[in-house]
Amino acid sequence: MVTAVISTAQRRVTYNAKNDASVTIPAAGNTDILEMDVSQINRLAMEIRNTGAQAFDVFIVQGKVHPDSAYVTLLSAAADYTTPAGIVVDASGDLTILGAGATGWLIIDVLGFQKIKLQASANVAGATSAFVLACGS
Repeated sequence: MVTAVISTAQRRVTYNAKNDASVTIPAAGNTDILEMDVSQINRLAMEIRNTGAQAFDVFIVQGKVHPDSAYVTLLSAAADYTTPAGIVVDASGDLTILGAGATGWLIIDVLGFQKIKLQASANVAGATSAFVLACGS
């Protein structure tokens, strides 16, 4: 998992995971892809690139409201991404089944959250990989 840091003086985050290795995502369990401190921003846009040979069968967005709180699942079902509501401003489609070699995107309101974490799982035995580009203000 990669952890992104924000410049609080700028109240803006830009994260380019190309500077880090892609995260390998096995079929067993949910693998952490990225964790971001979003305490100083209101809206976060993310581009998720599935750079491996397998599709996702899980894509989860979790959030925590305080440094000492636990992560809770905010988005995990196909409808969370295909029918934007609540914190979801817009999405490219169903990220829970993002195909091999495909790119998806998600824009969410993060006002009130301390951190956001992304998790995924590959849909068959073996593994896929992914990296994320993100920007928020």
